[in-house]
Amino acid sequence: MRKILRPATIMYQIKQDLINFGKRMYDRGLIAATEGNLSHRLDGDTVITTRSGVCKGDLSDNDLVVVDMKGNITRSKLKPSTEILMHLEVYKKRNDIQAVIHAHPPFVLALTLAGLSFSTPYLPESVLLLGAVPVAPYARPSTPQVPASLSEYIQHTDIIVLRRHGSLTMGRNLEEAFHKLEILEQTAKIIWLSRQAGSPERLSREEVEEILALRKKTYGLDYPILPFQ
Repeated sequence: MRKILRPATIMYQIKQDLINFGKRMYDRGLIAATEGNLSHRLDGDTVITTRSGVCKGDLSDNDLVVVDMKGNITRSKLKPSTEILMHLEVYKKRNDIQAVIHAHPPFVLALTLAGLSFSTPYLPESVLLLGAVPVAPYARPSTPQVPASLSEYIQHTDIIVLRRHGSLTMGRNLEEAFHKLEILEQTAKIIWLSRQAGSPERLSREEVEEILALRKKTYGLDYPILPFQ
């Protein structure tokens, strides 16, 4: 018999996931100090997110804030993440998305500072899981400029790089969003290292097409990604 989770059990699990994945982000160097933020959709009208100014490696239940779709606090006096508008923009545009992670992965940031794109297919794993990752124009952190800079990409991909600011990854749950973040940073690291050794060689257009043909049939991947040029 299938076990039915009660609302209180679901809320508890979501809180534990936010705490656990915040710690994993911090432990793996994808954020530092009080950087980054995570959120999870509760229903059509509310989202639970990390509070402002807390280290995501040390989260507890008391560091989580419930807000409505306008960013108004509903169940706490704590201040939500300063980037909550970015998360809400995703939830408004994508009904299929349940979790959002914003991180500051160092190799991803290094590539954006060097002016390098994420639109060249080098690795089969990144072709399958990331596609051509867009780099949103620079926007001042913690302002409405950030969601505005992302708006045109949200419908078309689950992975977005923010110039000089980090990354935004989305998923049906926090684990999916976190895996996309890990693959993005791993890809950026490999690109960076390969450029130190020489000129990395891209996959052929034919090979990219063959790999993409396997996405849904073989790997069961159906979330949107942007095509390579």
